Amino acid sequence: MKNRNMLTFGLAAGLVALVGTCLIAKEKQSDAADKAKETAAVEKAKEPATRTQVETSVTTNNNMVTERRRETTTTTDADGNVIATSTSESLQSYPVGDCSTAGVVAAPSAKAEPVNTDTFLGLKFGDVYKAGKKDIVRDPDEPSLVRAKFKPAKPLAGFDDYFVYLTPKTHKVAMVCACAKKAIEPADGNWRRHELIVALQKRYRTWARSLSWTHPYYRLDVAPGRSITACLAGASEDYEAVITAWDSDVTRLADKERRAIDEEARKAAEKNRDKRIQDAINAF
Repeated sequence: MKNRNMLTFGLAAGLVALVGTCLIAKEKQSDAADKAKETAAVEKAKEPATRTQVETSVTTNNNMVTERRRETTTTTDADGNVIATSTSESLQSYPVGDCSTAGVVAAPSAKAEPVNTDTFLGLKFGDVYKAGKKDIVRDPDEPSLVRAKFKPAKPLAGFDDYFVYLTPKTHKVAMVCACAKKAIEPADGNWRRHELIVALQKRYRTWARSLSWTHPYYRLDVAPGRSITACLAGASEDYEAVITAWDSDVTRLADKERRAIDEEARKAAEKNRDKRIQDAINAF
């Protein structure tokens, strides 16, 4: 009986010692984590801070409008001392007639025909595009869509390639692109809007919003769920100029079809895996 009591006492003492050791180790880990956080906070406070200030202005001179943008970036150390500064400035000028919607957006009229936004470069959004299987390929930049090359009945001057993007299962037209290997922005330096941008504005009776201070990049919202973007220089690695029109409803349909295709592929892969397992069981 005495030996049993001593054994019980020894086990209890060992358990208490083990718990104490675990608590001490946990406290040390907590202290180390707190110290690491404090050290990281101190090091972060020592890192240089960057602040950017943007100034914009619009001036007029007779019939010319000039928009100017000045961006100043200042880097300071932990004590507030300036260690680096840089300034960039951009401007664009155009005649008064080019910066107004007059002549672009038609006044309401009972005789005015509605703007047709269903088609772009001869292709109708939502229509099934018929092409051979070899002509339709995947595009890594558009994971939910597939694409095919086509040639419009009336090509755009200066453009080299045309692509139609389709829903992956039903092959409905979701997006249309016109691409040029050379920039088509005029090089005379007057920053007037290119004839293509003016043509788009008049074609869809809406204003093209500039999306960049440094690039000829515009966007037109031509109808609910339908938009056009046009970048006339520096668009991508493959093309300098790209004009893209898309329909949001059809692109959402493409996302839905892509999810369904991926789910079907997952189920098929799981089924094949189960079959291989069963074949292995039978072989064993």
